[in-house]
Amino acid sequence: MNTIKSKKYVFLMLIGIVAFSASCKKFMDINKNPNSPTGTVEESFLLGKAIVTWARTYPAADSYGGEMSGSISNPGGVSGFAALINYNFGPGDYGFWWGLYDNITDLNAIIARGKAEETYKNYAGIAKIIKAIHFQALVDAYNNVPFSGANLGIEDMTPSYDNGPDIYKAIAAMIDEAFVDFSSANSAALKPTNSTDPLFGGDLTKWKQLANTVKLRIILRGGDKVTFSNKTFTADGFLTADAMVQPGFANQDGKTNPTWGRVYSAAGAAQGLTQRVPTFFMLGFYDGNKITDFFRGRLLYRTFPTPAVNQLGEPGGTGAVVKQPNDWYLTLAATPSATNYAALGIFKGPAAPQPVVLAAESYFLQAEAQVRGLIQGNAKTSFNAGILESFRYLNKDESGGLSTKFVDTATGAIAASATTARFIQINPQKEFDIYLRSNPLNYLVNFDLAISDEQKIEAIITQKYIAHNMIRGDESWNEYRRTKYPLSSGTNTIANRYNSIASTLSPSTLPDKLPTRLQYPSSEFSYNADNVNQQKGAAIGGGVSPLLDKIFWAK
Repeated sequence: MNTIKSKKYVFLMLIGIVAFSASCKKFMDINKNPNSPTGTVEESFLLGKAIVTWARTYPAADSYGGEMSGSISNPGGVSGFAALINYNFGPGDYGFWWGLYDNITDLNAIIARGKAEETYKNYAGIAKIIKAIHFQALVDAYNNVPFSGANLGIEDMTPSYDNGPDIYKAIAAMIDEAFVDFSSANSAALKPTNSTDPLFGGDLTKWKQLANTVKLRIILRGGDKVTFSNKTFTADGFLTADAMVQPGFANQDGKTNPTWGRVYSAAGAAQGLTQRVPTFFMLGFYDGNKITDFFRGRLLYRTFPTPAVNQLGEPGGTGAVVKQPNDWYLTLAATPSATNYAALGIFKGPAAPQPVVLAAESYFLQAEAQVRGLIQGNAKTSFNAGILESFRYLNKDESGGLSTKFVDTATGAIAASATTARFIQINPQKEFDIYLRSNPLNYLVNFDLAISDEQKIEAIITQKYIAHNMIRGDESWNEYRRTKYPLSSGTNTIANRYNSIASTLSPSTLPDKLPTRLQYPSSEFSYNADNVNQQKGAAIGGGVSPLLDKIFWAK
């Protein structure tokens, strides 16, 4: 939704109180009460809605990032994939990012309540963290966006655009403000609970760890192109466990886990990934072409090491025909269905919690910061912890806990019990140890072999890329553009398919043959034309070019 509609939305929302269904799915069933005489919003409930809305953006974000960064391809045939395989992005492509402005409207209402009433300080602090996350995502997709004048309702219906570096500096400071809110909250301040906080259940220490983690991401990505006011972090530390949202997802229409919705509807109908396959580039990090990773390969691809696979832009052949419902769906049966899922890997089930930030990412951010001297600590320890947490997440089941299933060490088959001596119970630490032994000479796996700081950064970003496969492809794409890791060749031919992310039909003139950014959404050209048209770039006529204009932090 565009910023204009977002501002109208906050004006209407302030007319009535927010009410939720009394069930455990109340965060997903928001309704307005036009008969409320108070004219206020109940921010304690509004926070839960904002968190769930945030979580629901990530399947679309992963699809966007996965298609850009080389984990998702067209299957056999290229009909209907023109914008993707030619990188000919127009105002209608990937516009879901602009919908974050609607959620920012709700977050602003919570922040305003916290400013007006001491009892809502904790809620305001949490809202500022999520708002910072949203604006980082918007800058990472579009560079300059409305910020200081956004979401002001009738006060400013056509907001001007702020520069990306200025927004990065402001959102880092916004996270500092969140810490001030937490520390200044008095004993009477309300604390979220399981009923109002579907992410951390009101655990403010975990919110502070998320805040530190996000601030670290902002500072690393902004690099020397942003003059940050404060590069320190609180003693609360960084995330040590996956941040996962669970409002009561269930196998019901409108209630299913958002990631599960990429595979099946609540009624069992196969969904959008029926028209996508993995890429050779990504498969190479599992099948031995670049790295040998038996266990995560099996946790990502049902028929590993031979899933349907293609390079973006290629017409493909019999090897690129989707193995329905898709090649990432794990099942306990020979014929996949919506009911015989293995509850492992990416698609864990309709009632699974939705990850928003992985512990693996937290550790990889720390490893990079330690290499660069930004924070104290041992980079190798953080690097290995990041890989281990990636194994741990993929081995989690629908409940969000570690699975108790068994895996065949010869074939990778998954079973509820050990049927032969080859089966071992799922054990992330053991899988990690085997991973290290399987790649004894590869510095992308064995950190001690990364001699230079640049090799260490390459190893860290590459492992983060692997950990985010089919989970947070948007972050993989952001980090690739920032660092150019994992390495991708500009020789974008099918013969070089394991080494190039780029579409074989790419028109890009850049060395890696990849696009650089998105075009602004069509709603901005309709409702905020004067300001969006001031965003000059390399396109003919002066507009931004998805093939040439870069986000400010891009390498």
